[in-house]
Amino acid sequence: MDLKSVLRTCFILLFVFGRGPAVAAPLANYSDSDFEVPSNQSEASKKSFQRSLSGLYSINSWRDSSITQPYSDFDQLYQNASLAQQELDNLLREISLVTETQAILPGIKSEHRARTKVATELQGQTHKITDLARGSLVADDIPALVQAFELLDKEITIVAVKNRFKDPTDSGYRDLKLLVKLPESNIIAEVQLHLDAISTVKNGEEHEIYEQIQKIERKELEQNRNLSEFEHAQIAKLRTVSKNLYQEAWQQYLQPETVAV
Repeated sequence: MDLKSVLRTCFILLFVFGRGPAVAAPLANYSDSDFEVPSNQSEASKKSFQRSLSGLYSINSWRDSSITQPYSDFDQLYQNASLAQQELDNLLREISLVTETQAILPGIKSEHRARTKVATELQGQTHKITDLARGSLVADDIPALVQAFELLDKEITIVAVKNRFKDPTDSGYRDLKLLVKLPESNIIAEVQLHLDAISTVKNGEEHEIYEQIQKIERKELEQNRNLSEFEHAQIAKLRTVSKNLYQEAWQQYLQPETVAV
């Protein structure tokens, strides 16, 4: 670890522990009124509230209107994205150490997949690809996940948030998906914040369900026909199973006193 990383780690430790046990800085860009905390509660109680389910729900989805990579040439962007991946990996490792989260570092997106995405999904606009450098943090509980979000907001510039805990996908999947601008490389990278039980479903049983659905849909394309009623029913049943799995995983994090979904 270089000197800059050591200094950053010291800053993070001071941020987490310098204000007393189990208390960190309030969520950036949110006032107390945003959380609807009674005014007679102590500051520590307000911060504890922010780390609850209600605090997680109060993180709004938004996106900067001018998100773009600093390079429009693919080779130049991809070369710099390799350095950005190292920068992101170092940051996520440091945050994981002080938030009791697990850093998942898959490495830079493969060049083949990146070129395919630019050509097919982004109409050849290289500067719009935002997930070349990527990583995740997996938390055991909601307070740790929100704390990780707070630290990320302190360390880097967040340019987009998609709160899928507040608005889950049709399958019931939930996470906090961020786009961030890394300070040294100026590359836009993707960071996902997961809860462990939901992540386990995604990478286990739900992945198998996804593969079954893909198999049915590929068969339709290969045979150049529409799905039969039986196939529609198969897919609907599989998606119901998937949704139930995610809902069961999510329920593990809900307490009787928390806000209803």
